[in-house]
Amino acid sequence: MYIYVIRHGKTDWNSQRKLLSYTDISLNTEGIEECKEAEKIVRNLDYDVIFSSPLKRTKETTKIINSKQKEVIYDERIIERNAKSMEEMDVDSFNYNKYWTLEENKSFDSETVEECVKRVYEFLDEIREKYHDKNVLIVTHNGICRVISTYFEGFPKRKCIADKGQNNAELKMYKI
Repeated sequence: MYIYVIRHGKTDWNSQRKLLSYTDISLNTEGIEECKEAEKIVRNLDYDVIFSSPLKRTKETTKIINSKQKEVIYDERIIERNAKSMEEMDVDSFNYNKYWTLEENKSFDSETVEECVKRVYEFLDEIREKYHDKNVLIVTHNGICRVISTYFEGFPKRKCIADKGQNNAELKMYKI
């Protein structure tokens, strides 16, 4: 079984380095072009089903890369980590590494890393159980890409996953 994970294409907020979670914005022109390039890779993958976050930017990414017209299942468990009142903040205006570090992130007004890990791991456990004989493509957000990487690779020694993300429209592959 393979699990392929792709981050959505670029948005204006990504370009402006704003913290983006539940705000439902679309891809920008650059993001659309990134997804068209990613489709050239995705079309050569052997996958059976796509799981996508239900937000606009992931739906748009999914539509562009799904040239094989595979079934798409939208799942709220792979929506970005909820930034709550921090939404739209400049990521350089606070300690971003601490924000993405286990046990050190609880002082922020946001969903904790632990809460995010719990829902994403439950999602991945379910995928492994129900789709054990299938290859799965997941279209999601950078924070969720970080958490998915820890599911397969473990947490780094210092428990910070800020650098475990993916570029916009970047694809990673995990073999189970």
